Amino acid sequence: MKKRIIIFTTLIITFFLAIMTSMYLVISNHKYLEESKNVLNEYNKVIALLLENDNGNIKSELERIESNNDMKNIRITYISKDGNVIFDTHKKLINDNESYLKRQEIIEAIESGLGSSVRYSNDLHQNMIYSALKLKDGSIVRTSIAVENAKILDSINSNYLLVGVILSLVIALLLTVKITNIILNPLKELEQLTSTIASGNFHKRVKINSKDDEIQRLGKSFNYMAEQLEITMERFKDKQNGLEAILKSMGSGVIAFDRDMNVLMINPYAKKIFGISGEIIGNKLLDYITDKEVLKAFFDEKDRVEIEVNYNDDPKILKIRKASIINEPEIIGTVVVIQDITDIKKLENMRSQFVANISHELKTPLTSIKGFAETLRYVDDDETRNKFLSIIDEESDRLARLLEDILCLYEIEQKRSTVLEEFNVDEEIEKVYMLLNDQAKKKGVEIFLDTNSNCVLMGDKDKFKQMLLNLVSNSVKYTEKGGKVRVESYNSDMNLILVIEDNGIGISAEDLPRIFERFYRVDKARSRESGGTGLGLAIVKHIVRLFDGEINVTSELGVGTKIVIAIPINI
Repeated sequence: MKKRIIIFTTLIITFFLAIMTSMYLVISNHKYLEESKNVLNEYNKVIALLLENDNGNIKSELERIESNNDMKNIRITYISKDGNVIFDTHKKLINDNESYLKRQEIIEAIESGLGSSVRYSNDLHQNMIYSALKLKDGSIVRTSIAVENAKILDSINSNYLLVGVILSLVIALLLTVKITNIILNPLKELEQLTSTIASGNFHKRVKINSKDDEIQRLGKSFNYMAEQLEITMERFKDKQNGLEAILKSMGSGVIAFDRDMNVLMINPYAKKIFGISGEIIGNKLLDYITDKEVLKAFFDEKDRVEIEVNYNDDPKILKIRKASIINEPEIIGTVVVIQDITDIKKLENMRSQFVANISHELKTPLTSIKGFAETLRYVDDDETRNKFLSIIDEESDRLARLLEDILCLYEIEQKRSTVLEEFNVDEEIEKVYMLLNDQAKKKGVEIFLDTNSNCVLMGDKDKFKQMLLNLVSNSVKYTEKGGKVRVESYNSDMNLILVIEDNGIGISAEDLPRIFERFYRVDKARSRESGGTGLGLAIVKHIVRLFDGEINVTSELGVGTKIVIAIPINI
């Protein structure tokens, strides 16, 4: 732009300099031609005066005047009143047969006493300036000079003019560059700042050095625009960061895509659901999600759809909700919200199973109690009555144990245990051993202790003891006569390690993942016969969690079961 301005300005200045120089030359030439006519006229008057005062020979007087150095370049012609040339300094050029009365300057002199003209001389073959004066006797004195000799702008003046024009052009060019820089430098700064702002730096401002003019107003407007743009972008970033934080923390997947299925936005949870890694914004959604059921749900007429899909052998139940992205008056895209409700469905199934199981577990003893109680009305035999009463008593105990386990599990889940105290782990293991050793001996099962932890925990001692009782009693129950149960405790990497191992009947690989489910029994008949409620291992699992621990079970049918519990040691 600067180059164009300088070239354009230089051309304009050169054009006007040329016009002004031409006008100056024309005006000057005209002026000096007129002055030359006036000078020649003065010469005519002097010659006329000399001729009138001299009564002698006119030719000799004119020859004397011609010899004057001042008249060297001036042609003098003396013409009689009838138009014949009596004397001419250029004698060789005179045509005696030609009358001078038809010459313009002669005609004017005859008519008004004074005449002049600038014309081409056929005798001298050049432009001449003529001045003629009519004398009293009717004769005419004419002087003339070549136009070239009359030019006031000689070579020196022409050189001065040329130098002046060149200097004017150079000065004008320098001033143009200077003024252009003054005007364009703020514009260049604005251009640079525009690029800076376009790159995301909204803190820059233009420095305004000019006074109250268009540049200053433009700079102020630019700074105001940059300030407003910075405020707008800050608000936009805050909203965007807030939106990103919301999307990242959402427990649902969110995907937005345009009409061409280009991904506009996707949150981490959606990537997790569909197993997508890396950045995919701007890419085709179909390159990453190929399940027909999912894609069908994305374009279903219904706003809410629930489908079952299988990604990488991982069955999922997805609830999909969608809405159109509208830019009036057209729909430009779609946003879908994907909720993985697999765990919710599992919980619902577990809840249903729990309700069904607890109903069954409660119904069984209640049915027995009610049945035998009704039968007692019609039994007179004391032995039979006592037998039925014993059954009712057992079923009542079973019902009480079931309710107790349910309440215990509820308290643990709700973390309602408020009894926190320090206790020695090995001492609690000894107490459990004392409680179960007689029962084990009666069954022919031997319990071995290997307690080397000497560990003190802070927590609910009764719950810890209940956990051990459930695990060790289970090992005793499901170990045949002559079997062994080993209870071990030791410290490892700031953790208390508890090991309960037996060589009992074991658990199948099919049943092993479900042993901590409520009311799940590996051997239902045997469990009920032994008085189990089906909640023992569920309670154990929750107690382990209560102590921030982990439990791991390995088992093999006919070989035995090994349970390992790791609990962080309180320091």
